[in-house]
Amino acid sequence: MKLHRNIATGIFTGLEATLIEKRTAADVIKRLLKSNRGWGSRDRRTIAKAFYDIIRQKRFFQALSDGENNPLNLWSLIGVWATMNDFSVPQWEEFKNLNVKKIRTEAPILTQQRKYKYSLPDWLDQLGTKNLEPSLWEKEMCSLNTPADLIVRVNTLRTTVEKLKEILEKKYQINTRTIKGYDEALLFEKKYSLQNIKEYREGFFEVQDANSQKVAPWLKPQAGKFYLDACAGAGGKSLHLANLTNDTAKILALDIHPNKLEELRKRCHRNGIESVQTANLNDNDLILSLKNTVDGVLIDAPCSGLGVLKRNPDTKWNIDSDRLGEIIKIQEKILQDYASCVKKGGTLVYATCSILPVENEHQVARFLESDLGSSFEFEKEHTYYSHQTGFDGFYCARLIRKM
Repeated sequence: MKLHRNIATGIFTGLEATLIEKRTAADVIKRLLKSNRGWGSRDRRTIAKAFYDIIRQKRFFQALSDGENNPLNLWSLIGVWATMNDFSVPQWEEFKNLNVKKIRTEAPILTQQRKYKYSLPDWLDQLGTKNLEPSLWEKEMCSLNTPADLIVRVNTLRTTVEKLKEILEKKYQINTRTIKGYDEALLFEKKYSLQNIKEYREGFFEVQDANSQKVAPWLKPQAGKFYLDACAGAGGKSLHLANLTNDTAKILALDIHPNKLEELRKRCHRNGIESVQTANLNDNDLILSLKNTVDGVLIDAPCSGLGVLKRNPDTKWNIDSDRLGEIIKIQEKILQDYASCVKKGGTLVYATCSILPVENEHQVARFLESDLGSSFEFEKEHTYYSHQTGFDGFYCARLIRKM
């Protein structure tokens, strides 16, 4: 296969924005693919694949090209990717120092080391093996170093899983399959542009990873109850709570980012959901007004994001041990702030998209030892590992307020 100049330039542009300018990979590739309408579907697939492959395997590719001690050379990374994917490397000035024979010889040697095989920063690999049994860490990194499938959650207020599956197959020739143990999920056999699907635009389904769909049910939500989605973001779990309660509960979604809450309001309208209200968290008096009033609080806490490396591989390069320490302190504060909203007999669910005990089990144990935490009773916890399910990594714990 031949690597064309316009394709290579597109890959370079995306990598520069993500690895140098530190912009979010998902946003970068979305804008990049919209920027050149001259690219055909095959070109777009090649650019997207190379872009994510290189981000996912940056350390490995850098070691095979200029070496890790030299400044990051994006063209060298592209050259290594082309070599590893059986593209003929063009005789361009950008690739003049690329040694294809050396790359092919050293690649299998380097992959014998976990930090290169899964492209892990040293600090992260050391933390992983300290927090988890080494063989478990290795299995998890192997799974999380592969691309995510396209999985959606069916809006049961609009349709059923069976009906949507039939619509997608007959109307759009899109094949999906159900997933055992995930009652509202459909897994697409291929990636598709969902904006072209009328039923998506009309709120028949939302993109949501299968293990993410496991989180909201931990509240055991019921019709007529009051629930708080404390770190709602764009509200995927708020929407799920509305589905689980047949849009008859009171759900308050909170976040510090007004743009995310605006997106949630748009999604509610599209989904035909009326039970979700939103509020910005710039007003601290709001939390005080909710003290001891909520039947169930969901804290989908800010975290390292290591459980979602399948879809956000740039996370590995945008976090370090200092940043992780800051995140852990934020998690502690959020637990203390929102646990006070739970009324006696109510439920507190703490969740993260991380697989590290330091953000999960240890965080819950620390909370239970606090003054406020002593009024809660630990009920259960579970880590949804990617290597066991094939989906994103998540952690959930359920606590019940006893006084």
